[in-house]
Amino acid sequence: MITLEPVRADTLPENTNYRDDGCVISSTCLDCPLPVCKFDAPGWLQRASRYDRDVEVVKMRFRDGLSVEEIAERFELSGRTIHRILQSDRNGSLEEQSAVPESPTERLRDRRYFKLHAPFPPVRSGIIVEFEAVAGF
Repeated sequence: MITLEPVRADTLPENTNYRDDGCVISSTCLDCPLPVCKFDAPGWLQRASRYDRDVEVVKMRFRDGLSVEEIAERFELSGRTIHRILQSDRNGSLEEQSAVPESPTERLRDRRYFKLHAPFPPVRSGIIVEFEAVAGF
């Protein structure tokens, strides 16, 4: 049996018990498949799912050759929305929507939390110090 020595009560940050409850995406934050937490970048998850839908609309139009009305009916969107999606694909703005936001904690990996100490002075060579032996030591 291993026993641990008692620790002061104020050693934990904010003296708080952190629970990992997760969200609707994953039951725990540590197992989450998202590259960025949905709470850190609100709206990103909705934009990402809309981007996936828009890519599928473009594929249906050009790969499958479906009409705008057929696509609108399948996705339960208006014909005008389908035209906007196809226009954004033509002018290249559809690809801009696929960008994953940067995690706010990503830059913390390279950050230093303590100042570096000043370097030691250089060792001077050429100085010879002689010691004489003292009896008893």
